[in-house]
Amino acid sequence: MFRKLASALIAASVIIAIAGASAQAAVAPRIIKVASLPAAITPGATVRVTPAVANLKATRTYVWYLAGQRIATGSDRSLKTFVSDNGSSLFAIESLKFANKKVLTSRTKTVTVGTAVPPNSPGPPTPTYLWDQEFNDFAGSGVSTSDFNLTSPYGTGDGSGIGNPGWGNNEAEWYLPTTAKTDGQGNLVLPAQKTVANDNLQCYYGTCSWKSAKLITLGKIGFKYGRIEVRAKLSGGQGQWPAIWLLGANQPSVGWPQCGEVDIAEWKGDLPNMLWGTLHGPGYLNQGNTTSINGGFTGYHTYRIDWIPNQITWYLDGVQYHQMKASGIGGNTWVFNSEQYLILNVAMGGNFVGNQIGNSVTQTSMSVDWIHYSSIDGVGTLIRH
Repeated sequence: MFRKLASALIAASVIIAIAGASAQAAVAPRIIKVASLPAAITPGATVRVTPAVANLKATRTYVWYLAGQRIATGSDRSLKTFVSDNGSSLFAIESLKFANKKVLTSRTKTVTVGTAVPPNSPGPPTPTYLWDQEFNDFAGSGVSTSDFNLTSPYGTGDGSGIGNPGWGNNEAEWYLPTTAKTDGQGNLVLPAQKTVANDNLQCYYGTCSWKSAKLITLGKIGFKYGRIEVRAKLSGGQGQWPAIWLLGANQPSVGWPQCGEVDIAEWKGDLPNMLWGTLHGPGYLNQGNTTSINGGFTGYHTYRIDWIPNQITWYLDGVQYHQMKASGIGGNTWVFNSEQYLILNVAMGGNFVGNQIGNSVTQTSMSVDWIHYSSIDGVGTLIRH
Protein backbone atom coordinates (compact mmCIF):
# COMPACT_ATOMS: atom_id res chain seq x y z
CA MET A 1 0.00 0.00 0.00
CA PHE A 2 2.83 2.41 0.92
CA ARG A 3 4.62 1.73 -2.35
CA LYS A 4 1.45 2.43 -4.34
CA LEU A 5 0.86 5.70 -2.48
CA ALA A 6 4.45 6.78 -2.99
CA SER A 7 4.26 5.98 -6.69
CA ALA A 8 1.05 7.96 -6.98
CA LEU A 9 2.62 10.99 -5.24
CA ILE A 10 5.67 10.84 -7.50
CA ALA A 11 3.45 10.64 -10.60
CA ALA A 12 1.37 13.55 -9.37
CA SER A 13 4.51 15.59 -8.74
CA VAL A 14 5.75 14.88 -12.27
CA ILE A 15 2.39 15.95 -13.73
CA ILE A 16 2.41 19.15 -11.66
CA ALA A 17 6.01 19.88 -12.67
CA ILE A 18 5.21 19.33 -16.36
CA ALA A 19 2.10 21.47 -16.09
CA GLY A 20 4.10 24.20 -14.37
CA ALA A 21 6.78 24.10 -17.04
CA SER A 22 4.14 24.25 -19.77
CA ALA A 23 2.44 27.17 -18.10
CA GLN A 24 5.75 29.00 -17.84
CA ALA A 25 6.57 28.24 -21.47
CA ALA A 26 3.20 29.62 -22.47
CA VAL A 27 3.90 32.99 -20.88
CA ALA A 28 4.77 35.48 -23.63
CA PRO A 29 7.97 37.44 -22.99
CA ARG A 30 7.33 41.13 -22.51
CA ILE A 31 9.14 44.23 -21.32
CA ILE A 32 7.50 45.83 -18.31
CA LYS A 33 9.86 48.81 -17.99
CA VAL A 34 12.25 50.05 -20.69
CA ALA A 35 15.98 50.46 -20.27
CA SER A 36 17.24 53.90 -19.27
CA LEU A 37 20.33 56.12 -19.11
CA PRO A 38 21.23 58.77 -16.51
CA ALA A 39 19.58 62.12 -17.23
CA ALA A 40 22.96 63.89 -17.00
CA ILE A 41 26.20 62.50 -18.48
CA THR A 42 29.55 64.20 -17.90
CA PRO A 43 31.87 64.06 -20.93
CA GLY A 44 34.64 61.58 -20.17
CA ALA A 45 32.52 59.50 -17.78
CA THR A 46 31.58 55.85 -18.20
CA VAL A 47 27.83 55.49 -18.77
CA ARG A 48 25.85 52.43 -17.68
CA VAL A 49 22.43 51.32 -18.85
CA THR A 50 19.81 50.54 -16.25
CA PRO A 51 18.46 47.29 -17.72
CA ALA A 52 14.88 46.87 -18.80
CA VAL A 53 12.52 44.97 -16.52
CA ALA A 54 11.06 41.87 -18.20
CA ASN A 55 8.61 39.24 -17.02
CA LEU A 56 10.98 36.35 -17.90
CA LYS A 57 14.72 35.78 -17.58
CA ALA A 58 16.75 36.80 -20.64
CA THR A 59 20.32 37.23 -21.83
CA ARG A 60 21.11 40.82 -22.77
CA THR A 61 23.33 42.55 -25.33
CA TYR A 62 23.84 46.26 -26.00
CA VAL A 63 24.35 48.56 -28.97
CA TRP A 64 24.99 52.28 -28.46
CA TYR A 65 24.55 55.22 -30.84
CA LEU A 66 26.86 58.11 -30.02
CA ALA A 67 26.55 61.08 -32.41
CA GLY A 68 25.00 58.66 -34.91
CA GLN A 69 27.89 56.18 -34.71
CA ARG A 70 26.98 52.55 -33.89
CA ILE A 71 29.00 51.02 -31.04
CA ALA A 72 28.31 47.42 -30.00
CA THR A 73 29.43 46.42 -26.46
CA GLY A 74 28.03 42.88 -26.35
CA SER A 75 26.93 41.90 -22.85
CA ASP A 76 28.72 44.93 -21.33
CA ARG A 77 26.09 47.56 -20.49
CA SER A 78 28.65 50.36 -20.06
CA LEU A 79 30.25 52.80 -22.51
CA LYS A 80 33.23 55.10 -21.99
CA THR A 81 32.70 58.65 -23.27
CA PHE A 82 35.35 61.28 -23.95
CA VAL A 83 35.62 65.03 -23.40
CA SER A 84 35.31 65.48 -27.18
CA ASP A 85 31.84 63.86 -27.02
CA ASN A 86 30.46 66.94 -25.26
CA GLY A 87 27.20 67.95 -26.97
CA SER A 88 26.78 64.60 -28.76
CA SER A 89 23.51 62.66 -28.70
CA LEU A 90 23.59 59.24 -27.01
CA PHE A 91 21.13 56.39 -26.71
CA ALA A 92 21.35 52.63 -26.29
CA ILE A 93 19.36 49.63 -27.46
CA GLU A 94 19.18 46.59 -25.18
CA SER A 95 18.31 43.27 -26.86
CA LEU A 96 16.74 40.61 -24.61
CA LYS A 97 16.86 37.01 -25.80
CA PHE A 98 14.53 34.62 -23.97
CA ALA A 99 14.64 30.83 -23.55
CA ASN A 100 12.07 30.37 -26.34
CA LYS A 101 14.44 32.24 -28.73
CA LYS A 102 12.19 35.31 -28.75
CA VAL A 103 14.17 38.59 -28.93
CA LEU A 104 12.75 41.91 -27.74
CA THR A 105 14.50 45.26 -27.82
CA SER A 106 14.31 48.15 -25.39
CA ARG A 107 15.53 51.59 -26.43
CA THR A 108 16.59 54.26 -23.94
CA LYS A 109 15.69 57.89 -24.37
CA THR A 110 18.24 60.09 -26.13
CA VAL A 111 20.51 62.05 -23.79
CA THR A 112 22.89 64.85 -24.72
CA VAL A 113 26.38 64.29 -23.32
CA GLY A 114 27.45 67.18 -21.12
CA THR A 115 26.06 70.64 -20.52
CA ALA A 116 27.21 74.11 -21.46
CA VAL A 117 30.79 74.58 -20.24
CA PRO A 118 31.35 77.59 -17.95
CA PRO A 119 33.86 80.25 -19.05
CA ASN A 120 37.53 79.28 -18.59
CA SER A 121 36.59 75.60 -18.26
CA PRO A 122 38.25 72.96 -20.45
CA GLY A 123 36.29 71.47 -23.31
CA PRO A 124 34.06 72.96 -26.00
CA PRO A 125 30.63 74.42 -25.17
CA THR A 126 27.54 72.38 -25.95
CA PRO A 127 26.11 73.56 -29.28
CA THR A 128 22.72 75.23 -29.12
CA TYR A 129 20.44 74.57 -32.08
CA LEU A 130 17.50 76.67 -33.13
CA TRP A 131 16.12 73.52 -34.79
CA ASP A 132 17.41 69.98 -35.09
CA GLN A 133 16.27 66.59 -36.30
CA GLU A 134 18.14 63.58 -34.87
CA PHE A 135 16.01 60.69 -36.27
CA ASN A 136 16.62 58.48 -33.24
CA ASP A 137 13.10 57.01 -33.26
CA PHE A 138 12.20 53.34 -33.54
CA ALA A 139 12.64 51.72 -36.96
CA GLY A 140 9.82 52.55 -39.36
CA SER A 141 8.92 55.91 -37.81
CA GLY A 142 8.01 58.77 -40.13
CA VAL A 143 8.99 62.42 -39.80
CA SER A 144 7.13 64.97 -37.71
CA THR A 145 4.23 66.66 -39.50
CA SER A 146 4.92 69.72 -37.37
CA ASP A 147 8.23 70.13 -39.19
CA PHE A 148 7.65 68.58 -42.63
CA ASN A 149 4.75 69.12 -45.04
CA LEU A 150 3.70 65.67 -46.30
CA THR A 151 0.73 66.75 -48.42
CA SER A 152 1.81 69.85 -50.35
CA PRO A 153 1.89 69.48 -54.17
CA TYR A 154 5.34 71.08 -53.95
CA GLY A 155 6.59 67.87 -52.35
CA THR A 156 4.42 65.12 -53.81
CA GLY A 157 3.73 63.55 -57.19
CA ASP A 158 5.55 64.34 -60.44
CA GLY A 159 5.26 68.14 -60.40
CA SER A 160 2.06 68.22 -62.47
CA GLY A 161 0.18 69.36 -59.38
CA ILE A 162 1.96 72.72 -59.56
CA GLY A 163 1.96 72.89 -63.35
CA ASN A 164 5.58 71.76 -63.59
CA PRO A 165 5.62 68.13 -64.82
CA GLY A 166 8.94 66.39 -64.29
CA TRP A 167 9.75 69.22 -61.86
CA GLY A 168 11.10 71.21 -64.82
CA ASN A 169 14.01 68.78 -65.21
CA ASN A 170 12.47 65.77 -67.05
CA GLU A 171 12.71 63.68 -63.86
CA ALA A 172 11.17 60.20 -63.84
CA GLU A 173 10.01 59.75 -60.22
CA TRP A 174 6.72 60.10 -58.36
CA TYR A 175 7.31 61.52 -54.87
CA LEU A 176 5.73 59.82 -51.85
CA PRO A 177 6.95 61.71 -48.73
CA THR A 178 5.62 59.09 -46.32
CA THR A 179 8.10 56.51 -47.63
CA ALA A 180 10.90 58.29 -45.72
CA LYS A 181 11.36 56.26 -42.52
CA THR A 182 13.84 55.91 -39.67
CA ASP A 183 15.99 52.76 -39.65
CA GLY A 184 16.19 52.32 -35.87
CA GLN A 185 19.91 53.12 -35.96
CA GLY A 186 19.67 56.89 -35.76
CA ASN A 187 19.09 57.64 -39.45
CA LEU A 188 16.26 58.74 -41.72
CA VAL A 189 16.25 56.84 -45.03
CA LEU A 190 14.78 58.38 -48.19
CA PRO A 191 14.36 55.47 -50.64
CA ALA A 192 13.90 55.44 -54.41
CA GLN A 193 12.65 52.25 -56.06
CA LYS A 194 11.39 51.04 -59.40
CA THR A 195 7.61 50.87 -59.38
CA VAL A 196 5.62 47.64 -59.53
CA ALA A 197 2.29 46.99 -61.25
CA ASN A 198 0.06 47.57 -58.22
CA ASP A 199 1.59 50.97 -57.46
CA ASN A 200 -0.82 52.45 -60.05
CA LEU A 201 1.12 55.71 -60.38
CA GLN A 202 0.62 57.78 -63.53
CA CYS A 203 3.33 60.30 -64.40
CA TYR A 204 3.37 62.99 -67.06
CA TYR A 205 5.04 60.55 -69.46
CA GLY A 206 2.76 57.55 -68.73
CA THR A 207 3.02 54.84 -66.07
CA CYS A 208 5.63 55.98 -63.55
CA SER A 209 8.82 53.96 -63.65
CA TRP A 210 10.13 55.21 -60.29
CA LYS A 211 8.75 56.19 -56.89
CA SER A 212 10.86 58.13 -54.41
CA ALA A 213 10.88 60.26 -51.27
CA LYS A 214 10.89 64.03 -50.96
CA LEU A 215 10.56 66.05 -47.77
CA ILE A 216 9.87 69.77 -47.57
CA THR A 217 9.34 72.19 -44.67
CA LEU A 218 7.23 74.64 -46.73
CA GLY A 219 4.47 76.10 -44.55
CA LYS A 220 5.86 74.38 -41.45
CA ILE A 221 9.42 75.58 -40.79
CA GLY A 222 11.33 78.42 -42.43
CA PHE A 223 14.89 79.72 -42.10
CA LYS A 224 16.37 83.20 -42.45
CA TYR A 225 20.17 83.26 -42.27
CA GLY A 226 22.18 81.01 -39.98
CA ARG A 227 24.07 77.73 -40.31
CA ILE A 228 22.42 74.65 -41.82
CA GLU A 229 24.29 71.35 -41.49
CA VAL A 230 23.20 67.89 -42.66
CA ARG A 231 25.11 64.67 -42.07
CA ALA A 232 24.23 62.20 -44.80
CA LYS A 233 25.35 59.37 -47.05
CA LEU A 234 24.17 57.93 -50.38
CA SER A 235 23.95 54.50 -51.94
CA GLY A 236 24.64 55.76 -55.49
CA GLY A 237 23.77 54.35 -58.90
CA GLN A 238 23.62 55.87 -62.38
CA GLY A 239 20.65 58.18 -62.65
CA GLN A 240 20.37 58.94 -58.94
CA TRP A 241 20.09 62.70 -58.34
CA PRO A 242 19.81 63.38 -54.62
CA ALA A 243 19.92 66.86 -53.16
CA ILE A 244 19.75 68.89 -49.95
CA TRP A 245 18.58 72.38 -50.84
CA LEU A 246 16.57 75.51 -50.08
CA LEU A 247 13.90 77.43 -51.97
CA GLY A 248 12.35 80.79 -51.16
CA ALA A 249 9.19 80.46 -49.08
CA ASN A 250 7.53 82.83 -51.57
CA GLN A 251 7.93 80.27 -54.37
CA PRO A 252 4.18 79.59 -54.72
CA SER A 253 3.57 83.27 -55.48
CA VAL A 254 6.66 84.42 -57.41
CA GLY A 255 7.90 81.18 -59.02
CA TRP A 256 11.42 80.07 -59.84
CA PRO A 257 14.10 81.46 -60.07
CA GLN A 258 12.70 84.67 -58.57
CA CYS A 259 12.24 82.81 -55.26
CA GLY A 260 15.92 81.83 -55.20
CA GLU A 261 17.45 78.37 -54.81
CA VAL A 262 20.41 77.31 -52.67
CA ASP A 263 21.76 73.82 -53.40
CA ILE A 264 23.53 72.96 -50.15
CA ALA A 265 24.61 69.62 -51.60
CA GLU A 266 23.86 67.94 -54.91
CA TRP A 267 25.24 64.73 -56.39
CA LYS A 268 25.26 62.49 -59.46
CA GLY A 269 24.85 58.84 -58.54
CA ASP A 270 27.58 57.59 -60.86
CA LEU A 271 30.16 60.15 -59.62
CA PRO A 272 30.60 59.20 -55.95
CA ASN A 273 33.59 61.45 -55.35
CA MET A 274 32.05 64.71 -56.57
CA LEU A 275 29.92 67.32 -54.77
CA TRP A 276 28.11 70.34 -56.21
CA GLY A 277 27.16 73.49 -54.30
CA THR A 278 25.18 75.98 -56.36
CA LEU A 279 23.14 79.19 -56.24
CA HIS A 280 20.29 80.06 -58.63
CA GLY A 281 18.58 83.42 -58.81
CA PRO A 282 16.99 85.75 -61.35
CA GLY A 283 19.68 86.49 -63.94
CA TYR A 284 22.36 84.32 -62.31
CA LEU A 285 21.64 80.61 -62.71
CA ASN A 286 24.16 77.84 -62.00
CA GLN A 287 26.49 79.93 -59.88
CA GLY A 288 28.26 76.97 -58.32
CA ASN A 289 31.42 75.09 -57.56
CA THR A 290 32.43 71.46 -57.10
CA THR A 291 34.76 69.69 -54.72
CA SER A 292 35.93 66.12 -54.26
CA ILE A 293 34.53 63.97 -51.44
CA ASN A 294 37.25 62.16 -49.54
CA GLY A 295 36.24 58.50 -49.48
CA GLY A 296 33.14 59.11 -51.59
CA PHE A 297 29.50 59.81 -50.77
CA THR A 298 28.75 56.25 -49.60
CA GLY A 299 30.25 57.25 -46.23
CA TYR A 300 28.77 59.87 -43.93
CA HIS A 301 29.86 63.45 -44.51
CA THR A 302 28.67 66.80 -43.19
CA TYR A 303 27.27 69.23 -45.77
CA ARG A 304 26.83 72.82 -44.62
CA ILE A 305 26.15 76.41 -45.55
CA ASP A 306 26.78 79.56 -43.53
CA TRP A 307 24.24 82.17 -44.57
CA ILE A 308 24.47 85.81 -43.51
CA PRO A 309 23.05 88.95 -45.13
CA ASN A 310 24.31 89.23 -48.72
CA GLN A 311 26.58 86.18 -48.49
CA ILE A 312 26.39 82.35 -48.54
CA THR A 313 29.37 80.04 -47.97
CA TRP A 314 29.50 76.27 -48.65
CA TYR A 315 31.45 73.66 -46.64
CA LEU A 316 32.21 69.95 -46.88
CA ASP A 317 33.23 68.36 -43.57
CA GLY A 318 34.08 71.81 -42.23
CA VAL A 319 36.21 72.88 -45.20
CA GLN A 320 35.01 75.82 -47.33
CA TYR A 321 34.83 75.22 -51.07
CA HIS A 322 32.44 77.89 -52.44
CA GLN A 323 31.11 81.36 -51.63
CA MET A 324 28.65 83.75 -53.25
CA LYS A 325 28.05 87.41 -52.42
CA ALA A 326 25.41 89.93 -53.47
CA SER A 327 28.23 92.02 -54.91
CA GLY A 328 29.22 89.21 -57.29
CA ILE A 329 26.06 88.66 -59.32
CA GLY A 330 26.51 91.31 -61.96
CA GLY A 331 24.04 93.86 -60.64
CA ASN A 332 21.15 91.38 -60.51
CA THR A 333 18.75 91.22 -57.57
CA TRP A 334 20.00 89.25 -54.56
CA VAL A 335 16.92 87.33 -53.37
CA PHE A 336 18.49 85.58 -50.38
CA ASN A 337 17.71 88.02 -47.59
CA SER A 338 14.31 86.47 -46.90
CA GLU A 339 12.84 83.20 -45.67
CA GLN A 340 13.77 79.89 -47.31
CA TYR A 341 12.45 76.36 -46.74
CA LEU A 342 14.39 73.10 -46.66
CA ILE A 343 14.10 70.21 -49.14
CA LEU A 344 15.55 66.69 -49.04
CA ASN A 345 14.90 64.47 -52.05
CA VAL A 346 16.14 61.64 -54.25
CA ALA A 347 15.31 62.36 -57.89
CA MET A 348 15.76 59.73 -60.59
CA GLY A 349 16.82 60.70 -64.07
CA GLY A 350 16.55 64.27 -65.28
CA ASN A 351 18.71 66.79 -67.06
CA PHE A 352 21.42 67.05 -64.39
CA VAL A 353 22.34 63.36 -64.74
CA GLY A 354 22.03 63.25 -68.52
CA ASN A 355 18.52 61.75 -68.48
CA GLN A 356 20.05 58.31 -68.02
CA ILE A 357 19.23 55.68 -65.39
CA GLY A 358 21.40 52.57 -65.31
CA ASN A 359 19.64 49.36 -66.40
CA SER A 360 20.95 47.55 -63.32
CA VAL A 361 19.69 50.20 -60.89
CA THR A 362 16.46 49.08 -59.21
CA GLN A 363 16.68 50.96 -55.92
CA THR A 364 18.78 53.58 -54.22
CA SER A 365 18.60 55.85 -51.18
CA MET A 366 19.85 58.78 -49.14
CA SER A 367 20.36 58.29 -45.39
CA VAL A 368 20.36 61.32 -43.09
CA ASP A 369 21.94 61.07 -39.65
CA TRP A 370 20.88 64.52 -38.48
CA ILE A 371 19.96 68.08 -39.46
CA HIS A 372 21.19 71.01 -37.32
CA TYR A 373 20.22 74.66 -37.66
CA SER A 374 21.93 77.32 -35.55
CA SER A 375 22.64 81.03 -35.59
CA ILE A 376 25.99 82.56 -36.52
CA ASP A 377 27.04 85.10 -33.87
CA GLY A 378 23.36 85.60 -33.14
CA VAL A 379 22.34 85.92 -36.81
CA GLY A 380 19.71 83.39 -37.79
CA THR A 381 15.97 83.07 -37.29
CA LEU A 382 13.76 79.97 -37.21
CA ILE A 383 10.25 80.69 -38.51
CA ARG A 384 7.41 78.41 -37.39
CA HIS A 385 4.11 78.49 -39.27
